Amino acid sequence: MRPFSTLTERGQALRLRHMAVAALSHYDLPLKQVRLVANHLNGIFRVDTEGGETYALRISHPTWRTDDELQTELHWLQMLAQDTTIGVPRLFLNTQGELITRVTCDGVPEPRRAVLMSWIPGLLLSEQLTPQNFVKFGVLAARLHKHGATWRAPSNLTVRVRNGLYVRDEKDELHEMNRELFAGNSYAIFEQVRDHVHQAYERLYRDGQGVQIIHADLHQKNVKVFRGAIYPFDFEDSILGYPVQDIAQTFYDLLFFSSLDNKEYQLLRDAFIQGYRSEQPWPEAYPGQIDTFMAGQQLWRTNFIIRYDRSYARSFITLLAQSFETFLKTGILLK
Repeated sequence: MRPFSTLTERGQALRLRHMAVAALSHYDLPLKQVRLVANHLNGIFRVDTEGGETYALRISHPTWRTDDELQTELHWLQMLAQDTTIGVPRLFLNTQGELITRVTCDGVPEPRRAVLMSWIPGLLLSEQLTPQNFVKFGVLAARLHKHGATWRAPSNLTVRVRNGLYVRDEKDELHEMNRELFAGNSYAIFEQVRDHVHQAYERLYRDGQGVQIIHADLHQKNVKVFRGAIYPFDFEDSILGYPVQDIAQTFYDLLFFSSLDNKEYQLLRDAFIQGYRSEQPWPEAYPGQIDTFMAGQQLWRTNFIIRYDRSYARSFITLLAQSFETFLKTGILLK
């Protein structure tokens, strides 16, 4: 049998489907169809039953999240389902009464962890980027933050805190040894932005008061729209932090991972703020705070590209330096 790492994307998908079927044998479900719908780090399967029910089975990559991080996600989802009317995915126990199913399969080199959730219907918010939907998105974010402020971690869990650029043991590549990737004065520009972001983190975490659980990946491709309502999913990155950081992630993905121009982005950003403020006060402590943490995300992305796509790094850095120059002058981050 060929090693898993040498298989094509389709070959790996077929092996993971065998693993999904093995995981589903731990649930009392009359299976009709099991389809792979995504395979980026985690394998996501849509599961249809003979009775017409639909589920999502997630098989986590063994290196992607720790057990404590996975348990943090599941605990908050349980509390959200119990305490609120937010339409989060519902979780299902296996036949052993556990939320996490550990499964092995011939041809996949290591055990993996599977979680069964309800399937969220509808279209991705990224396909329906309207001001009306972003008002609702702002309301959703505010409600998640309101509940997150009440959430307390179980005593047996260690929960990471998003108190810097790198919080998951990433190697820092933004240093002198990689200076050849920075054309002209771009290295100095990046250093200024990094200092600016560092100061923002120090200011935010000075006393540690108000740290709470946040989604940390709440963007237009992790929300669905169905019959006029919106539903969040993919809570896997949940971490301790501040609402202002969560919103920075939302705006960052909207700006840099959509086809919107700067004017269209600002329109949706304003709609989001309107919705948020209808639920609770806007959490930005001073002008430019959110954009500063967005700039921090661009630094993180640059570091990621240097590590995993070095041939693209120089051109990416050159383009980003122009955006950073404007940010340093105005406090506003745009494309």
